[in-house]
Amino acid sequence: MIYDWKKIVKHGIPLLTICVCIEIFAGWILQSDLNKDYSNLIRFPIFLISIPVINSVGGNIGSVLGARLASGLHVGYISISAKDKKMHENLLTSILIGVIVYLLLSIIIYYSVLFASMHTEHMISLLKFITIVVGAGVLLVCIISLISVITAFWSFKKGLDPDDTIAPVVTTVGDTLGILFLFILIGVVV
Repeated sequence: MIYDWKKIVKHGIPLLTICVCIEIFAGWILQSDLNKDYSNLIRFPIFLISIPVINSVGGNIGSVLGARLASGLHVGYISISAKDKKMHENLLTSILIGVIVYLLLSIIIYYSVLFASMHTEHMISLLKFITIVVGAGVLLVCIISLISVITAFWSFKKGLDPDDTIAPVVTTVGDTLGILFLFILIGVVV
């Protein structure tokens, strides 16, 4: 038998416990910004719509990359090497997809909110909004992609199934860094 549920649970519980603690920290970061008197999320509510988009796209791209790496490692298509050509191709493709998707989604979000709202006094300029969302997204995808590669290689080397470790790590890091990068870029651009 290839999969043993007891082994999966035994290896998964410590990792998932750490991930839950990190997610609580990410929620605390978001809550602390919302408690400020002049929170940029309150001044520009369009960013509240952007948080799930930034986090989910980053997590999805990182998870897909991780799944491709895990499959490649299992069948020998990819080797555990920083110089592996197929790993580099997958990594660069993920980052390129991230840039394109974040650019398109930032434009769609902006115009959706603009057309749905009569109160344009709470809008930021299109160029600033695209800069913030694409900047936060690209930073997130770059970091998530590297973490996905490192997690896949590390878990495979340790005899763990990368499919069981990549998704929780990528999701947790993505949620935390997505919020953090968004706040940093809002602070720099606005």
